[in-house]
Amino acid sequence: MIEETLWQIYQHSYFQSTCRVMPCQTVTGHRAGAIISLWNPHGKNLTLAHNKRLERAAMRYLRAQGIAYKRLWGGNEDMSYRELSIFVPCSLQQAQHLSTHFKQLAFYYVSVRERVSLHCSKQTKPMCFISKHLKKRWLVRHGRISLF
Repeated sequence: MIEETLWQIYQHSYFQSTCRVMPCQTVTGHRAGAIISLWNPHGKNLTLAHNKRLERAAMRYLRAQGIAYKRLWGGNEDMSYRELSIFVPCSLQQAQHLSTHFKQLAFYYVSVRERVSLHCSKQTKPMCFISKHLKKRWLVRHGRISLF
C-alpha cells in the first residue's frame, strides 16, 4: 500500500525529455502507454550509483524482451527532484506488469488522447486522473531554463 504523502507527490509529477528539446508527442508517438520510473524501487531513495545499476539492468531486460521505450524524466515542477523513467507503448495490463517487475509502487498511463492517469501497481488504490492532456505536465527545456 502507498502511504498518503507519497501518493500526493505522485499526483503532482511533471515530465521532461532527457534530450534538450523534445515535445511530448515525440516521446509518445501519439500512442497509449505507460510512464514508469526505473529509479528508487519501492519508493525508497537510493544512491545515484545504485539507480544507475538498476537503469542498466532495466535496459537489458527491455531489449531482451523486445519492448520499445523512450527515456524521460519524471519529477517535481522545477525538476529539482527527478527520476529516470521510460514511456512504453502498451496496454494498461502490460503497464501494471512492467511497473511491478521494476518494483515501482505506481505508474502513469497515457491514453491515445494523451490523458494522464495515475495507477497503483498493486491496484490497491483506485486510479486518479492527473491531467486532461500530457502537454499540461510536460516541461520543455531550452538551455538551462524550463518553460512552464
